[in-house]
Amino acid sequence: MEESKRDGTDWQRARRPDQVEERRNAILSATSRLIEKAGVPAAGLTAIAKEAGLSKANLYRYFESREAILLELFESEIAAWSNHFAKLLGGLTGPADIAAVAQAVADSLQDREIYCSLFSALAPDLESRLSEPLLIRSRRSLREAFVGLIEPLRSALPHLSKSQLNEFLTMHAMFQAGIWSHATPGKALAEVMEREEFIGMRMNFPERVRWHALILLMGLESVSQPRVKPAE
Repeated sequence: MEESKRDGTDWQRARRPDQVEERRNAILSATSRLIEKAGVPAAGLTAIAKEAGLSKANLYRYFESREAILLELFESEIAAWSNHFAKLLGGLTGPADIAAVAQAVADSLQDREIYCSLFSALAPDLESRLSEPLLIRSRRSLREAFVGLIEPLRSALPHLSKSQLNEFLTMHAMFQAGIWSHATPGKALAEVMEREEFIGMRMNFPERVRWHALILLMGLESVSQPRVKPAE
């Protein structure tokens, strides 16, 4: 059986490892394009197959499920985000103030629609359908991304402990995942939000992320200071 290609030529059945990798990359690229256009819900198997130029049945030659495709894309995206955030933190000169770190958080998420979309859908959608081995992979990708950020954060904010910085990353991630869908509504809701009466409810994602990171770090700073015993 032959596999059709999106540009109208034919995919020959992948037999060599490099051919398999080529098909897998084509599927992941097709999934990315669908998410960019209309979010994670648009990336169903039928749509992915059509965008990649493969039959739906042929997708199973390369991935066990839709969720496996999304997970592999998420693993790549979260690693890229974590590395970018670490570089931004490394670019801060000396111990930074929390405002600079909060801005770096917001900057790290600029133009990362695919990562934000997948992370927002991770717990309520993707992970609820993953097999146990893939679920373990999902959790490991999260852990590795966050653990890799602890030292860059400590270099920027040396007065905060590892446990406090871990709490910051965890709470920030939960906020980021929750606010994304509100800040990027579908077409119908986006049009409604243009009404004057809803102006105060509009969400600017980077600014909300920066503001939340700043407030969270301010709270962590306040509890990290040693308590001074009042003079008697």
